[in-house]
Amino acid sequence: MRLTATLGALAALMIPSLVLAGEGFVGVTAGITDSQDMDQFSENFRIVIGPNITENLSMELALLDMGEAGFDDPVADFSAAGDGVAPRFNNIQSGSVDRAGATDDIQASATYTGLSTVHPRSFLITMRYRFGLTDTIDFFIKGGANAWVAKYDEVEIVAYEDGSSTRRISKSSETSAVDLITGGGFLWNAYKSMTIRAELETTALDSQIFPRARFQLLTLGLQYEF
Repeated sequence: MRLTATLGALAALMIPSLVLAGEGFVGVTAGITDSQDMDQFSENFRIVIGPNITENLSMELALLDMGEAGFDDPVADFSAAGDGVAPRFNNIQSGSVDRAGATDDIQASATYTGLSTVHPRSFLITMRYRFGLTDTIDFFIKGGANAWVAKYDEVEIVAYEDGSSTRRISKSSETSAVDLITGGGFLWNAYKSMTIRAELETTALDSQIFPRARFQLLTLGLQYEF
């Protein structure tokens, strides 16, 4: 929460100054967040602003909501369970499993604990360089820092030898880090100061709380040059 508040305050202070300085841009983008490291992902949304340092080089400051991502729950395997033998879990992509044998009054069980969902929000500081292709279309590349804060939920699933199971959210918390973000795309000056922006970016969430996950963001948006 402290990092989120600091980044929000920094953006609030810088945006009016950039607008007054002139020779800059402001825009909004939305699109799809994809990941080969997670099973579930959703849409992203961004507000971006910055100065044009030279004709080709710009600095971008952005607030990005990457949307919620997560892992599918592992599947409990009861095929060998029974007579004091605990079930097993298949398709485990993160987390851990503890198996306990039966006692006089408690049946055997297996307990899975792992990441369920994560929702990262970011403050981005990147440099963008554009190459003119035609009078109205530019290609650009960019790179910089992704300072992110993510809310996450951990799930606990208990499978018993009799075939029953329970599921609950065992922990809800936040984690944060700073990672690299890079990308490229196109700018089309569609009408006067209005530009249509399409881009593909890649970044990673690297935290001690959950396994490193790489994300791709495909976005389309509108940008106003002032």
